[in-house]
Amino acid sequence: MINDLVSKRVQELKSYKAESRIQGIALDKNELPWGLDDEVEEALIKSIKAMKFNRYPDSDYTELKAAISRYAGIDPGSICIGNGSDELISLVLQTFIDPGDTIAIYNPTFAMYKIYGSICGARIWKYDLDSNFELKLDEFIASLQEQKPKLVFLCNPNNPTGKELALSEIEEILKNTAGIVVVDEAYFEFSEVTALGLLSGYDNLIILRTFSKAFGLAGLRIGYMLASPLIISYIDRVRSPFNVNAFAQAAAVEVLKNLDIVMERVETIKSERERLIVLLKQLKGIQCFESKSNFILMRSPYSDEIIKQLQEAGIFIRKYSSTKLKDCLRVTIGTRGENDKFYETVKEVLYERA
Repeated sequence: MINDLVSKRVQELKSYKAESRIQGIALDKNELPWGLDDEVEEALIKSIKAMKFNRYPDSDYTELKAAISRYAGIDPGSICIGNGSDELISLVLQTFIDPGDTIAIYNPTFAMYKIYGSICGARIWKYDLDSNFELKLDEFIASLQEQKPKLVFLCNPNNPTGKELALSEIEEILKNTAGIVVVDEAYFEFSEVTALGLLSGYDNLIILRTFSKAFGLAGLRIGYMLASPLIISYIDRVRSPFNVNAFAQAAAVEVLKNLDIVMERVETIKSERERLIVLLKQLKGIQCFESKSNFILMRSPYSDEIIKQLQEAGIFIRKYSSTKLKDCLRVTIGTRGENDKFYETVKEVLYERA
């Protein structure tokens, strides 16, 4: 009986399966490999001790919005806070999509655009990237004008490919679509390319960011949206009043007070990313793609053997099964020691195959 009562859209949905917490070297979820800096952690503990847990958190996010405003250089009225950028994706869809409306996404890209879109009853139009995961801009824009989507999702840099659109390409898309363009900048700190400067000229632009990646707060689930005050006002009609807990708010404020530590770690990840790409490109039997994020996408006919041997070594990365990502693996950049262990294991598999 219950099955008959469940929404048809949900019955047809395949849930997103995230691996549970694993023991070993976790290079599968694009997390930062370090915990909070000791000084940041001590300051956060002090702020936690002063909290009154019997009271609801600040629903206006006054202190956090002020901190993000200073960091991003944007008025607090253009900021919305979410329980991770995942919730913000869902809120955007709930705000703008009626059943049957079209949303546009890449193939491949972050899976939650399609999942949340399907829950809202959207028609999902997918643009297939080429074999090297590049977007052909003219073709994409022509298709957008034909499909007329209400929402266009641009993950930049794209997850899982690591590829990046130039600002000029994003602006061309904004100019040539009547819908809302959502630029997901989850990996902005690693790429340093942002559409923020376009906000003043395009009222159909939404930017999403997160504290889960560069800031190392994945376990606290907190993200933010940058958009026109009008769009923010509509999103706030849909958003729950206390959607982000006091602990997460305090942690985000604290890490924004210590940007020198954050940026030092970002530079370390970027340096390790480039070093690992150079090493992987020297190996036969694997194709390594350039990346502007904190992960690298690879393709190998020996992907199953690589995954098996990595797991036996206590190293966990992401393996894909979709047609577009056949034989593809994604590895998060970890510490130098973790990266070296990953590389040596992959090299061993490929040498054995050669």
